[in-house]
Amino acid sequence: MKKYIILCLVTLLFGVSGFPKDIVVKSSGYFKEPVRDGHQLFPDSLVFSSDAKEIVVPDVGTFGRLRDYGEFPNLRKITFSNVDYLPGYVLSDFPNLEEVVFDGMIGHFDCTFIANCPNLKSITFRGPVSSTGGPGFLNNLPNLEKIVFESVIVNLGLDFDLRDACPKLAGVTNNGAFLKVYDGSPASVATLDQLKANPKLIADMERVARWQSEVLRAKNPGWLRNAQYKSAKILQPVLTRLNSPEAETLKASMEYAWNLGDDVKTELEILKESAAYAPDPAMKLPFRYASPSDSLLALSRNRFNLDSIAGKGDDISRIKNLLYWVHNNITHDGSNGLAPGPRNLRNTYDSARRDSCGYNCRALAISLAEALLAEGIPARYITCIPKAWDTDNDCHVICVAWSDSLGKWVWVDPTFAAFVTDENGLMLHPGEVRYRIQHDLPVVLNKDANWNHEGPLSKEEYIDYYMAKNLYILQTNTFNQAEPEGESSHDQGYHVALVPQGITYPNSDYQTTDEAWFWQAPNSSVK
Repeated sequence: MKKYIILCLVTLLFGVSGFPKDIVVKSSGYFKEPVRDGHQLFPDSLVFSSDAKEIVVPDVGTFGRLRDYGEFPNLRKITFSNVDYLPGYVLSDFPNLEEVVFDGMIGHFDCTFIANCPNLKSITFRGPVSSTGGPGFLNNLPNLEKIVFESVIVNLGLDFDLRDACPKLAGVTNNGAFLKVYDGSPASVATLDQLKANPKLIADMERVARWQSEVLRAKNPGWLRNAQYKSAKILQPVLTRLNSPEAETLKASMEYAWNLGDDVKTELEILKESAAYAPDPAMKLPFRYASPSDSLLALSRNRFNLDSIAGKGDDISRIKNLLYWVHNNITHDGSNGLAPGPRNLRNTYDSARRDSCGYNCRALAISLAEALLAEGIPARYITCIPKAWDTDNDCHVICVAWSDSLGKWVWVDPTFAAFVTDENGLMLHPGEVRYRIQHDLPVVLNKDANWNHEGPLSKEEYIDYYMAKNLYILQTNTFNQAEPEGESSHDQGYHVALVPQGITYPNSDYQTTDEAWFWQAPNSSVK
C-alpha cells in the first residue's frame, strides 16, 4: 500500500511534464565540416536536460534551431559562446525564455533570428558580429524591452523598425560600433575617430578579421565564403586606416578567395571578367521573321485587335504599347511553366484566363514576340543565361524588337514591363546593355517597370543584380514566328547561343562568339 501511494505521488508530480531527459544536440549540418580548417567546429555532442532553466552553449561552428532538438519548457536564459553561424529561428517558441546573451563572436546570423517567445525581455550581444541576414530581425516578442550591442557589427543588414514585432521595445542600444547598416536604417555608422578612441573595438575588429581570413581560405565554407568576402570588403579598409597589422593579412586572404573562382564575386563582377566576343566566319545560318500575313499571326492580330492596341504612332510607341498590353494581360508566374498546348499568344492568353493563373517569362516573351511580328515588327525572344548555367537553373527570357526609326534592336521585357535606355533616353538592346554595365556606363530602367503591378522595380535590382547574372550567355531562335517551339505543324528554327570566347554552352543547337552576326539587322525579305 505504501509503495502504491508513493507511486501515485510520483505520477502526480511528473505526470504532466514527464521525467526530465537528456536532449542531445549535434551539428546542424548546414556546412560540411570543416568550415575552418584545423578547428574543431562542433563537439561530438552537446547534452542538455529537458528541464534546464539555463543553457550555456560552448564554442561551436554551427548551431541549428534549438526547437528542432527538443522542448525546453523551463528554459529562462541561454548564453552562446563563439559561433560561426546561427540560422533563422534559432530560438523560437520557448514560452518561458527571458534572456538571450551572445558572449562570444558571431560569424553570421540569419534574418528572423528569434521569434515567438512571449516572455523574452532582453537580448545582449557582448561580442562582435561579422555579418547578418536581413532585413528581418525579430518576430512576435511582445515583452521584449531591451536589445544591446556592446561590440562591433561589421555588416549589419537588419531593419530596426520593430514596432509591430516588439511593441514594448523603446529602441536598440548601441554601445559598440556599426561599420555598415541596412539601407534606410536610422542606426548610424561609426566614425574613424570613434573607433580610434576605443581599443576594445579595435581588438574586436582584428578578431573578426582573423576569423574572416580563416573562412576565406577554408576548403568547405559553402556560401559563407561569399558572405564573409562582402563583410571583409567593409572591414579591411577600416583596418587599413587604423594602421592595423591585420589589414594586410585580410587583404591577402581576400585575394586568395578571389583567385579561387567566382565564389566571392558579384554577378556584375563575373560579367565584367567575361572574355570578349570574336568574329565567327563559320556562322552562316539565316535569321527569318514571319510575315504579318502569316495565317497564325493573322489569327492573333484579328482576335485581339492588335492594330488598335499598337496604335498609329511611331514604331517605338507601337512597340511599347504591345509590351504593356502583354504585361497587363498575362500574369507572370515563374513556377507554372508554359501553358499546355501550342506555344502561341492565343493559347497562353486563353489558358491564363481559363485557369486563373500566370505563366513563366518564356511564355510571356514568346507571346510578345508573336504580337510584334503580327504588327509587322521583326522580333525575337532572347533567353538570358548565367555563366553557372550547370548549377544555376534560373535564367530569364525577354524580347528584342527591331526599330526602323533607330536602325537597331531594342530590349522589351514583358515580365517586368521593362525597357532599358542610355542616359539620353535611347533604347538599348541586350548586347548594348551588357557592354555598358561591363564598362560602368550609364543605363536607365523605365520608371514604371514592375512585377505584376506589385510595386516598382529598381535598376539596381533588375540590371545590376538579376540581369547582370543572366547576360553572360544569350540564346535566340533563328526562325521567329507563332509557335516557334513546342508542338506545331510547321517547321521551326534552331536555337543559337552567343557566348564569350572560351565558353561552351551545350544546351543549344549552335553556338557562336560573333556578336555582329547575332545582332544583325533583319533581312528585308520575310517568310
